Amino acid sequence: MTFRRLARGLPILLALAPWPALADVTATYKAGIDRLTVEVADNGDARVQIDDVIYVRHGGEEYVTFGKFAGMAISGRRDDMLEFLRVMFRAAGKTPAPPAPAGAAPRLEPLGATDVLGLKGQIWRIWPAGKRDPADSIEAAFTDSPRLAPVNRALRSAATGFFDTFAPLDKRGRFSAALTAMAEKGAPLMIGDAKTVQLLAVNFGPIAPARFAVPKDLSSPEELRSIAREMEEKRQEEKRNWGETR
Repeated sequence: MTFRRLARGLPILLALAPWPALADVTATYKAGIDRLTVEVADNGDARVQIDDVIYVRHGGEEYVTFGKFAGMAISGRRDDMLEFLRVMFRAAGKTPAPPAPAGAAPRLEPLGATDVLGLKGQIWRIWPAGKRDPADSIEAAFTDSPRLAPVNRALRSAATGFFDTFAPLDKRGRFSAALTAMAEKGAPLMIGDAKTVQLLAVNFGPIAPARFAVPKDLSSPEELRSIAREMEEKRQEEKRNWGETR
C-alpha cells in the first residue's frame, strides 16, 4: 500500500475505531448511599472504589484493599483477599448460596430504550436462571457504547469472585444476574432503580498514574490466615462473654 493510499484510508479507519481509543476514563455511579468510582487508564490499569473497598489492576496484576476492616486496613493480591473473605464467611457461620447450574444464563426481556448523559442504552427486565416470579426480577439499563467498554471490563473484573463470596447477601441472585448480563449487554447505566445504582458522570480527562499504584504493605496468604484466626478467636470470646452475662 502506497503512502498516498494509506493517507486516503486513514480518515475511514479513524471513523471506524472505537472512541476514545487512547483515553483515560472515569465513571462515577451512585450505589445506594455510596459513590462507586471506576477509573481506567489507556494502558489498561484500573481502579474501582466503593466506600473503603478498593480494587486495583496494575500491570496485569490485581489487588484489593479493605480500608476499615475490623479497625485496620488490609491489602493483598485479589485471589488471596477473596480466600480471606471466604474463610471469614465460613467462620461467621454463613454459607454461600448454591451456584446456578453450569451454563445457566439469566432471562432478559427488553423494556425500552434510554439515554443517560448522552449514552444510548437499553432497559431490560432480568430474571436469574430458573426464576419466574416478578419479585425475583430486576430492571437494569446497559450501554454498548465503546466509550464505556473499559468501564464495563473493569467493573466485571472487580466484581467477579466477590458476588460468589457474598452470595448470602444477594439472596435472590438478582445482582449476580445483572453482572452476568453486563458481559453481553455492556456497561451499566442503571441497576435496580435510580436509588440503587445510577450513572452520575463520565469524564475522559487524564488520570494521575499514582491512582493505580500497587497498595503498600501487601499481606501474604499466611498473614491473612493469621488475621482470620485472630478475628475468629475474638468472635468466639465475645460470644462466650455475652453468654456469661445473660
